[in-house]
Amino acid sequence: MTVKAVVDNPAGPVKGFVEAGGQVTIDAAHYGRAVGAWRTIPDLGRSSDGVTPLQVTAPRVTPGGGSPRLEYTMTLFTPGEVKVSALLSPRNNVLPSDGLSYAVSIDDQPPQTVNVTAVTGANDTTMNRQWERNTSNNVNETTTVHTITAPGTHVLKFWMVDPTVVLQRLVVDTGGRLPSYLGPPESRRAGAL
Repeated sequence: MTVKAVVDNPAGPVKGFVEAGGQVTIDAAHYGRAVGAWRTIPDLGRSSDGVTPLQVTAPRVTPGGGSPRLEYTMTLFTPGEVKVSALLSPRNNVLPSDGLSYAVSIDDQPPQTVNVTAVTGANDTTMNRQWERNTSNNVNETTTVHTITAPGTHVLKFWMVDPTVVLQRLVVDTGGRLPSYLGPPESRRAGAL
């Protein structure tokens, strides 16, 4: 019997969550750094805990600089265009604004703001099919597109814009994500047991 094994020995150091099979999956509570006050809500997500900004009465903020964010260190082997999917708990907007928003960036790239309410069509006030699906599945998934110029260690940043967003998980698709109901399992974390 012949067994084939794929061995990948990266040229540089491997840190944080490690790309495998064309993706990196990170549960929200496993951040490496939190800027500002955040709260972990045990067992809220479909597969793990949820994380939300601590002051739910805080005003909307512009992401960037020293504003509240969660940071996740990851190692990517695939440069080029990547898709970052944020899996959020379904929520209603509680501020007098145009919707519920968050932002995502990688390394020092400018944050990309996502209006979850508008992107998912939940702003049509009819409780449409997408809203029904998000609620019954207990997840609201939205995606941003970023460019990775070189393989290596990168920092994925999830920024607070509105205070009531609850993050369950982040999935970075470098070209290998396959569709599934619960999504891929969390990626291996270098240095973690």
